[in-house]
Amino acid sequence: MQSSTVTRRTALATVGVTLAASGLVPKPLRAQNRTDVLVVGAGLSGLNAALLLEEQGFKVQVIEGRDRIGGRLLSLRDIPGNPEAGGNGIGSGYGRMIDTVERLEIPMLNSAGRAQITPFELYLDGERISGEQWPTHPRNILPEAFKAFSPRLVPLVLLRQTNPLASFEDWYDPKSKPHDISVYDVFKKNGFTDDQIDLTFNLNVSYGTSAHDVSALMMWFNDGWVASMEGGPPTQLSAIGGNMTIPETMAKALSGEVHLEREVVGVRQDGNGAEVVCADGTVYKADHVVSSLPLPVMRYIKFDPFLPSVQSKAISMVPYFPMTQVHLVAKDPFWEDDEWSPDMWTDTVAGHVIANRHNVNNSDVTSLTAWARGFTAHKLDQVSPEEGMAWVVSEFERIRPSAKGKLESRYIKSWMRDPFAGGDYAVWQPGQVTEFLHATGQAHGRVHFCGEHTALSNRGMEGAMESGERAAFEIMNI
Repeated sequence: MQSSTVTRRTALATVGVTLAASGLVPKPLRAQNRTDVLVVGAGLSGLNAALLLEEQGFKVQVIEGRDRIGGRLLSLRDIPGNPEAGGNGIGSGYGRMIDTVERLEIPMLNSAGRAQITPFELYLDGERISGEQWPTHPRNILPEAFKAFSPRLVPLVLLRQTNPLASFEDWYDPKSKPHDISVYDVFKKNGFTDDQIDLTFNLNVSYGTSAHDVSALMMWFNDGWVASMEGGPPTQLSAIGGNMTIPETMAKALSGEVHLEREVVGVRQDGNGAEVVCADGTVYKADHVVSSLPLPVMRYIKFDPFLPSVQSKAISMVPYFPMTQVHLVAKDPFWEDDEWSPDMWTDTVAGHVIANRHNVNNSDVTSLTAWARGFTAHKLDQVSPEEGMAWVVSEFERIRPSAKGKLESRYIKSWMRDPFAGGDYAVWQPGQVTEFLHATGQAHGRVHFCGEHTALSNRGMEGAMESGERAAFEIMNI
């Protein structure tokens, strides 16, 4: 991790020399020796754009900074069940994703039953509190109307009850600006105390680092989007062999090979075309460039001419979600010894522990994932990966004695430490949806932008696919 960060900083320090040596200085760009479209990033959004453009006869080259395909899809294939360190399930409303896996004949498994097997259990100050105990437990400080709910469900219930959007797509309507407030403000307007907000939202956040730095407008959109997929049979499709199989298969469907380990440091364009320079000195020329890079990564790229001020400000200011996962394998099923659920919602660095059941019948626990989010993720990121894994196991064993000596830490993934991600996904702060959402996806001359942060009508994997489709259509319609 550390060496990757140093590499990026070194590249930035020498960017002027690299750009000059490559010819990325003010001069006309030659028309020969270039492709029609250069796609930067081999995640879902970039690959979807590339496939759609190739289908329409464009010559496309895809480059990727990592040494692998997949972006923020990362399947851990050396751990039983191939657990995901990135994108997990594909819901029934993921039309573009489902169409892609069907067209490419990717074997899938409906894993909807995985999350419905074990009950909620909370661990506060080392004490186990079962779902049955919680409604009347002394530690339950929730308002009377919410006492029956586990703390992790309270934000979902409250936001659904207070959602002011007639349609979830109204979130990007300028008229929704009055709703671009903090989640904290929504809690306070509904009578919650700071202690109650800490317990229900801040302890194991799903977005941002606290209720103060998350836009309620984004959360209301997300709630409406999720609700739009409800009503049919439970669907959570996963690729057999891991979801990374999906972008890998998409890449194989391209006419040319994806060029890996091509870290972009500069993009220049003029009336004749565009030129992209990589940290290793490789130069690519194209009529158009599609950037699927996350906003934190684009902070380190020199654009010539400069991006519009609002877009540049968004790149500088929109944060990405701090999330660090520790993947564990149980040597023995200790949950059978203490007869408690293997799933835990804790106030420790282990965060929210989820038992993975990545087998055909969704029953046997194949591995465990400790999800540290927000400030908890930052705590883990302040120590080495090895120390982070040991810390999680130590806290796990402290609150769950039956697990002592029975856990093997196999992998830790910090998306904040990943130099090609800068976090797990975009989190719009109060006021930022209104100010920045439209600007992040706007084309800049011959440079087009995609990625989940530019999606308007979907989130996650489906949002990435939507954004790649939009970028491809922009080029097709020029």
